[in-house]
Amino acid sequence: MTETPTPETLAAALVDAREALGLTQEGLAERSGLSVRAIRNLETGHTARPRKQSLLLLARALGLPPGRLPMSPRPCGPAGPVAGPVPAELPAAPRHRLAGREALIASLKGRLAGEERRGTTGPAVVVGPPGAGKTSLVLRAAHGVRGRFPDGQVFVDLRPASSLPVTPDAVVRRVLRSLGVTSTADSAEEAAARLRDALSRRRVLVVLDNVDSEAQVRPLLVDEVRSAVLVAARRELPALAGQLRHQVGALAQPDAHRALEDLVGVARTRAERSAALSILRSCAGLPLALHIAGLWLTARPHRSLRDLADRLADERARVPFLRVGDLSLRASVTAYHRLLPPPLKESLRRLQPVRGDFGVDDMLARVTPSPDLAVDLLEDLLHRQMIHVAGAGRDGAIRYRLHDAVRLYVAHCAAEPRPLGTGT
Repeated sequence: MTETPTPETLAAALVDAREALGLTQEGLAERSGLSVRAIRNLETGHTARPRKQSLLLLARALGLPPGRLPMSPRPCGPAGPVAGPVPAELPAAPRHRLAGREALIASLKGRLAGEERRGTTGPAVVVGPPGAGKTSLVLRAAHGVRGRFPDGQVFVDLRPASSLPVTPDAVVRRVLRSLGVTSTADSAEEAAARLRDALSRRRVLVVLDNVDSEAQVRPLLVDEVRSAVLVAARRELPALAGQLRHQVGALAQPDAHRALEDLVGVARTRAERSAALSILRSCAGLPLALHIAGLWLTARPHRSLRDLADRLADERARVPFLRVGDLSLRASVTAYHRLLPPPLKESLRRLQPVRGDFGVDDMLARVTPSPDLAVDLLEDLLHRQMIHVAGAGRDGAIRYRLHDAVRLYVAHCAAEPRPLGTGT
């Protein structure tokens, strides 16, 4: 006997078929004659019993035999649909192509879509330095699988309005409100228990942006559930067991060049090849910097690429200049830098004059005479995405390098930190 299809079965089939043709929801709506809202409701599982005529129109628009789309869906789950609102909180996915990130996005979508089959509860985590495009990545991946989470998609931005990080309890209560769970819990533990109960009975995608600690994520992780958690993190989260971790950073030059061409246009970019290469060098492959540079040029079709290249050539003004509307490279680096403990801020200040690689020997000469403290500071800077591993020296010792935007920010934008009390 054939199993009766469910709304999530229909949603998954429809999303897969649409994406295989490279269509947006708007494009499918135009082809099929249905409204964008109707397609969105089908892809998120909101429509429990779609009309047969609607499914026939969709199958024809997708070039599928009518039987390829389930024709008799019913509410999902043995106990019927879960009462309560179905949040759809994802911000719009980026409209531009994320050059160089295609394989990573596919990996994230595969993890999220396969959560139930693999029986794993670990989150998918994207971590990287300021301006690496983590938010764009997680949003593109989340939109690609939202049809598999018919009980809703919750989005929480943990960027603090003050210098204090968002507490785990605040995250828990925020997600509970989105799921329509009235929490009168007096304690954080009771509120977390209610959230675990809610997630265990629903298929929800929770996306957390600008995460700064494992404690902000851990209350959302429940064994043997159909929900999934996707995280964009500002630092390594090693204490989260079972995570799928992706480290992102600067783009390779061919991908950076494609990103600039996508925004500015191939003809305009190739007409000023040397200026375009100068812009790429100034942006150091950082997706946010490249995106802002492209938008700056797009908004000024009368200006040449050389005009922008010359403005970016001044290192002292580069980070403040890379700003368009509410996109700001300086704000992105500030969000990371302001949460650093004073010893790390001071370490960055003393390291920024170093051009190129550095290691423990440079820490001993510039920051602290203690070898153990020097290693600990380097590891903390690495985990907090201020530096990256540049390779190994001739003696086999690890060498590090400041992320370019961090170096310029510390040199020309950061306020003077408190001293370490050790070193020179």
